[in-house]
Amino acid sequence: MIKDTTMEIFEEALQSVAEDMEKKGKTEADILCHFESKDISKVLIDSLEKMSCDIKESMERTMFEEVLNFRAGDAEFLARQEQKWGKCFVASEAMYLLILEVAEAYNDFVSEKDEEDFKPSLNMYVALKHIHGRALQQYLEVVTLMKNGFADGAYSRWRSMYELAVIASFIKENGEEVAKSYIEASTTTDRYDWAKSSGLFENKKTKHVTFNDIQKKCDLNSAIWKKQYDLANKIVHASPQGTFARLGNMNHPDQISVGRSDYGITTPAEHSALTLAIISSLFLTVYPYGDGLLAIATINRWIDVIRECYFRTHDEVFPDSTKRLWNTNVGRPGN
Repeated sequence: MIKDTTMEIFEEALQSVAEDMEKKGKTEADILCHFESKDISKVLIDSLEKMSCDIKESMERTMFEEVLNFRAGDAEFLARQEQKWGKCFVASEAMYLLILEVAEAYNDFVSEKDEEDFKPSLNMYVALKHIHGRALQQYLEVVTLMKNGFADGAYSRWRSMYELAVIASFIKENGEEVAKSYIEASTTTDRYDWAKSSGLFENKKTKHVTFNDIQKKCDLNSAIWKKQYDLANKIVHASPQGTFARLGNMNHPDQISVGRSDYGITTPAEHSALTLAIISSLFLTVYPYGDGLLAIATINRWIDVIRECYFRTHDEVFPDSTKRLWNTNVGRPGN
């Protein structure tokens, strides 16, 4: 039987007082009268205050030892995570390095263009360059969270990447004026009303444009992406679905993850790679750039490498999983 230690100590203290009074010749009625004259709730509160102070002082004395032991356990997990998923993480980071390298070369290429060639798409270039840079950082955040066993956190960061992809797609589709409005809105409290400059929301009944409005007006508004975005929203917010069906729970609703887990990282790994590829394609084609086109083709091929690596590893690490992610007979995602 699980004990309530605090209340047990309090009850023992009261019992000790009663026994002392009994030894001094006090009757049961005297003892009862004594306790009735006291504010027991105040006594309890005072006891809790003293006990909490004692515990705090004890924690201050032992916290380094306790945390170092905790970190040792973490180190063991991270070592196992690297042993099992190391090749996958390398594949993800290789994609990051490839895109970073081509983005730097592209920026150098654009900086050397004549002003008359550069100016017509200047706002588009500036807006997408900043979006692309932010997406690169978020992609690295996703990889870092996956390495550390936080699948739900990684997928939450992918959600932000997806939103960037939607905004980048909308800007690219609607031209220079929309890009200019997006840049100018950066110093205001405007979140999405800059999109009104596209002329697509003139008949909107509500006052402000929402992300959902923009999502419906861009090429990324597919049923598949919408479903995944809805799932990410449930994970980010305090929804019952996000609480009971977390990515790291191995489909066990009764299991409550409170720390690291090596399950569930394949989804953010695949989706973050796809999304970064989309944003990179939008950015690297603002101005004609042959090396950029080659990089885009290479990035798209590399997504297949990432997908196979993570899916195969998942099937090896979790052989009892109800769903096989890689079909070894045909060399593609399984059912």
